[in-house]
Amino acid sequence: MEKPIETIWKEAFSERDLKEVPRLGNFYDQESQQLVDKVKRKFKNNLVATVVMAIVILIVHMFIEAAWQGAIAAALLLGLAWYSTRQMRRVHTVNPGLGSYQYLRLFDQTLREALAKNMIVIRFFYPLIFLTSMSTIWYAGNNEAILTGKLTETFPDLLFVGGLPLIGLIAVGGITVLIAYFSGRIYKWDVGLIYGRTFKKLRETIADMEQLNE
Repeated sequence: MEKPIETIWKEAFSERDLKEVPRLGNFYDQESQQLVDKVKRKFKNNLVATVVMAIVILIVHMFIEAAWQGAIAAALLLGLAWYSTRQMRRVHTVNPGLGSYQYLRLFDQTLREALAKNMIVIRFFYPLIFLTSMSTIWYAGNNEAILTGKLTETFPDLLFVGGLPLIGLIAVGGITVLIAYFSGRIYKWDVGLIYGRTFKKLRETIADMEQLNE
């Protein structure tokens, strides 16, 4: 007895789907590992760049006679690198044996948590870096005497507090508050520049795998 045409079609598609499942599984396993490796590699490169930047900043500040400002900036950068490394250790402990879908989801979740904790520290890091930069501009070399002389010559009635112009203190204080307030957005923009495309690809892959599981 011949099979109905519907049965033949169903069997044909079932056989094709069974052949495609291993291929898709292998593809997503490779894709998952490549994405995770790319994130880890970018983090490592960024960490190395941060350490190098801290050393360069310290050396440059020594040359412009602002050694203690350079030491503060370098310490802030190294502290941030150390804290970020601690958070990323949790990302490295995600078990790839969970299966590509679960692995990517847990990796993405752990990564988001690490970045969220970094953002807490960033709220202090950005304002402190800004204040250190302003201090460098004012105190480096003989800048304090030169800037004070020019300001008093241009604005004879300018009020100074502790050797610093009051209007300057107010402006720096206001900008510091704004930087602290918008630090989260600045950090997201900063992360987006470095990891944006990779994170987008990671979440697109998770979405594709979720559609396949439906």
